[in-house]
Amino acid sequence: MRKGFIYTAIGKYSNYFLQLVVQMVLSRLLTPKQFGVAAIMQVFIVFFALMIEAGMGPAIVQNKSLTSNDNKVLFNFSIVLALIMSISFGFFGYFLSYFYNNPIFLYLTWLQAISIFFDGMNIVPTALLYKDKRFKTVNLNVVFANLVSGIIGVILAFLGFGVYALIWSAIITSFLKFTINIFFTDVSCTTKWNFEAMKKIWTFSKNQFLFNFINYFSRNSDNILIGKYMGATAIANYSKAYQLLTMPSSLLLGIISPVLQPVLSEYQDDVKYIRNISYQLVHILVLISLPLSIFISFSAKSIIFILFGKQWGGAVFSFGVLSLTIWSQIAIASFGGIIASRNKSGILVINGVLNAVVTVSSIIIGIALGSINTVAICLTFAFIANFFISSYIIIKSVLMDSMKNYYKLFYSPLLLGFLVALSLGMIKVMNISNIWIILGANSTVFVVIFAIYLILTKEINNIKSIFRKE
Repeated sequence: MRKGFIYTAIGKYSNYFLQLVVQMVLSRLLTPKQFGVAAIMQVFIVFFALMIEAGMGPAIVQNKSLTSNDNKVLFNFSIVLALIMSISFGFFGYFLSYFYNNPIFLYLTWLQAISIFFDGMNIVPTALLYKDKRFKTVNLNVVFANLVSGIIGVILAFLGFGVYALIWSAIITSFLKFTINIFFTDVSCTTKWNFEAMKKIWTFSKNQFLFNFINYFSRNSDNILIGKYMGATAIANYSKAYQLLTMPSSLLLGIISPVLQPVLSEYQDDVKYIRNISYQLVHILVLISLPLSIFISFSAKSIIFILFGKQWGGAVFSFGVLSLTIWSQIAIASFGGIIASRNKSGILVINGVLNAVVTVSSIIIGIALGSINTVAICLTFAFIANFFISSYIIIKSVLMDSMKNYYKLFYSPLLLGFLVALSLGMIKVMNISNIWIILGANSTVFVVIFAIYLILTKEINNIKSIFRKE
C-alpha cells in the first residue's frame, strides 16, 4: 500500500501540475465561450466512457478467479463496446447541435470519438496493471501521456486551432495511455468468444455500473442544465470553478483510491482490519482537507485571477462557496475503494440513489433561482447533506460501527479549521486589494498555523504513520 501511495502520488501530482500549467496557458489563449463548448463535450464524453467501462475495471481487480483467457475475452468485449460507443458519440453530435443550438458539435463529436475509442480499449489493460499492483507503470504512463498531449495542445492553441486544440490534446492522451498500457500487459484479442468471463464479473460489474451511472447524472446534471438554460459562457465559468473545486479532492484521493481496492481486496472479510485502515485514512484526509477548504474559500478571487486571468471573474463566487464543501466530499469519496474491497457493491447503488435525489433536486432549485451563484449555494447544502447520509450508510452497513466512533475522527480537524478561519478572517477585514498580497498572506498564515498545530498536537505522527515501515 505504501509503495502504491508513493508511486501514485508521483503520478497524480506531476499530472495535475502539468494540467494546471496547460490550463493557465490555454485560459489566456482561448475564450470562455470556447472553453464552454469543450466543457459541454466533456460532460457527455464521461457518460459514453462510463457506458463502455460498465463497471468492468473494478470487477476485474476484485475477481481473483479470472484466467488469462478470460482477460482476453473481456478485452474483446471492451473493443466491441468501444467501437459501438465511439460511433454512437459521433452521431450524438446531431442531438448536441440541436439541444444547444450550436452546429460546431456536428464536427467535434466525430473527432472526439477517436479518444473515446482508445479510452474504451484501455479499460482491461489498466485494470490488469492495477490488479498486479503495478502502480509505478500506470502512473509514469499517465505523466508521459499528459506531458506530450499538453505540449501539443498549447502549440495548437498558439497556432489558432481554438477549441480543436483541446480535442486533439485529449485524443493524444488517450492514444498514448492505451498503447503503453497494452505493451506492459499480456492481454490481446482472442478468437475464442464466450460469456463465461462476463458471468464471473457480472454481479460486481452490474452494481458498480449502476452506481457510476447514477453518480454521473447527479454530478453532471448541473453542467447539462446550465449549458442549456444559461449559455456557454455561464457553463464555462461554472465548470472552471468546479474544476478547481475537484482538484484538492483529486490530489488527495487520487493517490489513495486507486491503491485501496487492489490491496485491501485481499482482506474483504476482515471488517475490523479494513475499518481501522479506513478510519486512519479518513482522519488524515479531513485533517488536511477541512482547513484547506477554508483557506481556498478565503482565497477564491486570488486563485481564479492569478491562474486564469480576470476574464474569469464570473467563476469567483461559485468557487468560493463550493470550496467550503471540499472536506465533506473527500470524507465520503474516500470510502469508494473501501466499499469495493469489502465486496459490498450493492451498497454503492443505494447510496448513489439517495445522493442523486438530493443533488439533482438542489441543482434544479438553483437553476430555477436564476444564476450559477444560486446553483453553487444550493449544491453546497446538498454536498453537506450527502456527507451525513453517506456516512451513516457506510459506517452502519459496510464498516459495522457506531456513528459516535466515526464522528470522533472529526474533532481535531474541526478545531484546526476554526483556528484557520479565525486567522484568515482577520486578514480579510484588512481589505487588501492586491490579489498577490492576499494570496501570499493567506498562504503564509495557513501553512504556519497548520504546521504548528500538527506539531503541538502530535498529529504529524499520524500522517507519518502511513509511510512508516512497521
